[in-house]
Amino acid sequence: MKKSLVVRVMGLLLSGLLLAGCTTIQAFPMAARPGDTISLAVGSQDGMNEGNTTVTFTSDADLIPIDMTANVRSIFNLYSDKASNTYSPNIQFIRDNFSYLHHEPWQSVIVLDLPSTLPLGPGNVRVQTTVPQPVGALEPGLNGTYPDLNDIDISLEILPGTGISNPFKYKTVFNGTLAGDLGELSPGRQALIRPPKADPGDLWPGTFSAIEFKLTVPMTDQSGSGIVNDDSIRLVSQDVSMFTGSKAQLTWQYDGAEITVLFISSADKLKYYEPRFSIMAELADFDVPPTLTSVRYFDGLGNEVTGPAISDYSISLLGSFL
Repeated sequence: MKKSLVVRVMGLLLSGLLLAGCTTIQAFPMAARPGDTISLAVGSQDGMNEGNTTVTFTSDADLIPIDMTANVRSIFNLYSDKASNTYSPNIQFIRDNFSYLHHEPWQSVIVLDLPSTLPLGPGNVRVQTTVPQPVGALEPGLNGTYPDLNDIDISLEILPGTGISNPFKYKTVFNGTLAGDLGELSPGRQALIRPPKADPGDLWPGTFSAIEFKLTVPMTDQSGSGIVNDDSIRLVSQDVSMFTGSKAQLTWQYDGAEITVLFISSADKLKYYEPRFSIMAELADFDVPPTLTSVRYFDGLGNEVTGPAISDYSISLLGSFL
C-alpha cells in the first residue's frame, strides 16, 4: 500500500523527465529553497546506489563544493507506463538508444533534501559515481558515445526562504495519513544476472528459440521456518521483447539448492542480451553469490547451438531487505 502510493507521487512528479528521453540530466524542480526536497534525473544508470554515489553543490558565487551525500533519501530507477510511447519500438529515439542500452528504458533518480546552509543564487550539482562505464556512465546518445556522468554539471538555483522536506504523505485505508518511505523504492535484496551487451567477434547466431540457465543458489532461511523453497525467492526479468520481437516467455523452478530458468521465444527471436534477470530474496538470504553452472541455447528446430559462454555473464549481489 505504502510503496504503491509513493511510486504514484514520484511518477506524477517525474513523468515529464522520462518523456524527455532515457538520457535526461536535470534537477526537478530547477530552483528551490535550502531545506526543500528535490529530485535529480541522472540518465539510465545500471547499478547506481547510495553506496557508490556522492552528490555536491557548488555555488557560482564562491565555487566551493558542498557535500550533500548525507541528505540523499533514495536512489532508484523510474519506469514509465508500458503502454506509453517510451516502450514503443516505433519511436526513433527509443530505437536508437536501445540499440546501445540492451535493457529496458528507465530513468535513474536521486531524491534528496537540500542542506539548510546552501548559499543563495545559481550553481551546479555534481553527481559522482563509481559505477563503471559503459554499464554505469550516462547511457549513450545517438552517436553511440558514452558521456561520463561524473563530468556533467546539473544546474540548480537556490532561492531565498526556508524550505521544507517533503514527507510524501498519503491516506491509508483507515482514513489516516502516513509519511511515504522513499527507501522502499530502492532495489531489494537480489542476485542480478547480466548477459553480455556485445558480441565483439560476431560468434553467436542472431536469435534463439530458447535459453536455459542453471544456477546453484546457496541460501539461509530468514523466516524462522527452516525451509528454503519457491516461496523464499521470486524471479524478476526485464521485458525487452517489444524491441526484439521475441515474444519471450519465462518459467523457472527452485528445489532449495538449484534454480532452473528457461526463456522461450515462440517467434525464435531471443537475442543473446535479452535474458537479464534477478533472483529476489524474500524469506531467505544468499550465503554467497549464485554460481552459473550451465547455459544452453536452442534454435527453432530444438537443436542445441552456440551462444555466450558462462564467463560472459556477470552475477552481482545488490540491495538490502526492504
